[in-house]
Formats: sequence, C-alpha cells, structure tokens
Amino acid sequence: MRKVKIYEVKSGSAENALKLLSDDSKYFYWNNAKFLGNDIGDIVFIVNRHANWVCFAEITQKDITTQKNRERKTSSFSFRNKNYSVNDPDGVYNVFIEFKINEKRDMPSGWNWTKQLGQSETFDVVKDGLQGQTERISKIDDLVKIFDSGEGYDILKEASEFLTSGKSISKPQKPANKPQVKNASDMNILTAIKTKPFILLAGISGTGKSRLVRTLAYKTCNKEELRRDSKKPGNFELIPVRPNWHDSSELMGYVSRINGEKYVTTSFLKFIAKAWKNTDVPFFLCLDEMNLAPVEQYFAEYLSIIETRQVQNDQLVTDFIILKSGFENKKLYSELLRDLELSEDGFPEGISIPNNLVVIGTVNMDETTHSFSRKVLDRAMTFEMNNVDLTAGLDLQKNDWSYPESFIPKDDVIGKYTSGAEVYSQIFKEKDEVISFLEKINTELEGTPFKIAYRVRDEFLIYCYYASLSPSSNWLTNSLDEMTSMKILSRIEGDETKTGNVLRNLQKILHVDFKKSNAKLKEMESRLQSNGYTSFWS
Repeated sequence: MRKVKIYEVKSGSAENALKLLSDDSKYFYWNNAKFLGNDIGDIVFIVNRHANWVCFAEITQKDITTQKNRERKTSSFSFRNKNYSVNDPDGVYNVFIEFKINEKRDMPSGWNWTKQLGQSETFDVVKDGLQGQTERISKIDDLVKIFDSGEGYDILKEASEFLTSGKSISKPQKPANKPQVKNASDMNILTAIKTKPFILLAGISGTGKSRLVRTLAYKTCNKEELRRDSKKPGNFELIPVRPNWHDSSELMGYVSRINGEKYVTTSFLKFIAKAWKNTDVPFFLCLDEMNLAPVEQYFAEYLSIIETRQVQNDQLVTDFIILKSGFENKKLYSELLRDLELSEDGFPEGISIPNNLVVIGTVNMDETTHSFSRKVLDRAMTFEMNNVDLTAGLDLQKNDWSYPESFIPKDDVIGKYTSGAEVYSQIFKEKDEVISFLEKINTELEGTPFKIAYRVRDEFLIYCYYASLSPSSNWLTNSLDEMTSMKILSRIEGDETKTGNVLRNLQKILHVDFKKSNAKLKEMESRLQSNGYTSFWS
C-alpha cells in the first residue's frame, strides 16, 4: 500500500547520515527500524537539518544486511558497487533499506518546523482512519516551502488534500521500471512464487523451462558479491535429477563410515547455507527433470517441511529440515555446520529452510518419467510451458542471461503470508468472491477424490490478494483461472467413470472467460474420449 512518510535525521545520527549518502546523491541508506511498516515504492521525505538538505525519495530495496566489526564498533555493507560503514557502538544497525532520491534540495536559510517533529509521521493516501491530521498538515505545509514545484510538490499537496477531505485523490501510479520476466504476460510466475515458493514448470523438452529459472536469478541478483560469474548468478543452482534416486541422500547428505565417520554434504545443502548467508536476495534452486525419479522418495523432507511455513515475529519460518537431535554422533552436526560455513550459535538445534529459497522443478511428461501424486501437486504451483515461438531467442542483442541495470526487489518475489486468514483480514474486498467461486467448484467435485480443502483455499486467497495489489483488466477472473489450472485441474486424472462427469460439470463454471482452464478441460475431455483415460498432463 502506497504511503507517504516524513522522517527527520536526529542529531545523534547526523554523522552516520553523511556516510550513507551515495557520492552522486542518487541513493540514501538508513536503518530499517523506523520503516518496518513500509514497502517498496513508498514515498519518504527525509529531512537532514544538520547537513541542510531535504530529499524526496522512494524505497527501492529492503533487507540489506550488515557485517559487524565488534572491535571497531562499526557495521558495514556493500551495495551498488560501493562500501558503506557506520559507527555502531550499540550494535543496532543490523538491516538497512535503500532510498532512491528523486529530488534533493538545499534547506532555505531560516527554515524550521512550525511545530517540532517528534516521531516520524506517516500519511497513507489510500486508507482512512488517520489521527492527528492538523499537526500533520502543518508538517506538509513546511515541506511545501522547500518543494514548491515538481512531483514532490504534487505528492505533498495530494497528502494534504486527503487529510483535509478524508478521500484519496491519488492518480494512477505508473508501474515501476523493472526487468520483465519472460512470458510474464501469460503466466504470473512471480505471484505464484509469492504464494508458494515451490513451482513445477511442465512442458515438452526444449521450451526454456530451466532457462526461465536462471533468468529469474539474473533479474534478482542484486548483491555485487553474487555477480562475479557472468555465466551463473550466485543465487542460482541447477541440480539434475537422476533416475536412480530412491531416497533423499543425494540431496540431504548422509553419514559415511569409510575411513572414519563423517557427514557427506551435498550441493543442495551448500546452496541452502548460501541462501541463509544472503537472506536479502531470492535464491533459485532448479531441480532439472524433476520426475525422472519418484519425487515423494528423494524429496520427502522438503515436501513435509514446506507445509510448516508460518509467520512468527514478522518472519517466515519453517521446521528444521536438518535436525541436530537426528545425529547419533553430535560432533557430525558440528562438522556439517563448519563445512557449510554456518555458526553453531545461529543454528543450535538444526537448519531450517530459508524464506528466500525458491525451488522450481522442470518436468517433461512422457513414458520415461514418473507421474506426480496428489501429495506433490497439492504442495506445488504448476505451470505449463508448451507454447513455442521459433523466432524467439535469435537476437544476440537481447540476452536475458545478463545482469540488468535495475533488479526485481526481493519483496516482489518472496511472499510474507502462509495462511488464508492472514490475507482474509486485509482490505481485500474480493475475498468473498474467491470463497464463493471455490464453493461452486467443490459442489461439482462432491463425491470425488478431487474435492479441495483448506490448503488450496488458502493458496487461492493468497494468490488473489497479491494479484489485487497490481490489478489489471479482469484480474480476478484471470487469477481464478490461473489458480484453477494450477491447483485443481492438475489433480484430475482417471477413466470415464472417475472423470467424465467432473470435466463436464466444471465446464459449467469455467466458461469461456476462464480461457486457460476452459481450454484445458476441453483438451482433457478429448483425451478421455480418444484413450478412455485422461489427465492434466499432455
């Protein structure tokens, strides 16, 4: 939700503020403590009377973590090819945010607040229920003396008029200039990842499934130290699945007693550890040809742990995927942490799944592969990639395997909700339409093994909530269409007695406006008539 905040740098922080302004005055960095309720794109007017400047800025990056030097009592971080270091005797500078400065103006001689600013003030130009409007309007009037023209002036007057009338007069905001995800027009993969960071990309061989995953990594790799390899972003790992995987040892590691007892680590665990050390960047694990082996066997731990995701203290956490108590020899757990370069202080009981980890499996459905059980499909978001444009990818000037000038922010990739109740309580007026739609679907699925329950309901609500934040034409129908294909139709398979009525009855609800689902239902019905058996998979 777009907000306008006024923030003043206090005298005790003035020295650090000088160190956190980029040399070209295009970016400013600050401790996130005063901005926990703010999101990417929110507007902030930053007042620094000690340096005699005021900035009209917007938040462009969150969760920039710091490194501590306890001896020097400093905290430091690197961003946009520049190193920053601030005095931190109390050890409070743990996470920073970035502001892009749209306009920086010198403070006029004699300028001062009409009434001294105490705590930072927030002006929400969308939501009602603000308190203290009169005092806040005086602060806006003070800033108008500095920003007397331009976009900064327009936003200040907008906030002032809202506080006076109680009604938003916001003009539609232009979309941010972000890198675009290939094929995003016909499948909103970012919204799906925010809903559940476990994706299946299904389709015929050679349609660019693993390429899409690597492209996402390039577009989100905003840390310089992860961009040293031009051919492989540091936030990307591809693990080819092998047909002989029948347990989780190839991913989770195992105890070897050859030449002494030791724990054999894997690239999967090393990638999880790397993600834990860079929690401000999305990390993409691509399991290539995921169904060459039985997923329920080699990926059992992840399938269970992904369902333990929950929000605690505003952080998304899971149960442990590696548990210290599971080691008979506790020294092996300590050795594992050393191999992974993780501290035992940070992981005293076990290693859980970091909230910035996205697992995407590529799937080719043919006679050489294993089919997916409903256990797997219920836990994943499924996309089909069968469309082929033979003219695409021939222009050497358009290389999607390169680092862009601006990166997709983490908040546009990683979600923060795990249950339907969390978004149902938000201002999300279409939520009851989503529930009504699912009730109609369940009526047609009554008495079948395909009836949906709470997990699917929650993911529908979360997906539609995120889609509502950037609504387009027919966004709700399109979102319900996408989710129906991913979460309902993908589970339907069987012969005429099991699926015939289901396919016909669902077409009563999923009419032509539901383009993807309607086309898939007709395809599945045609396959049933031809073969006597049908499934979602081609």
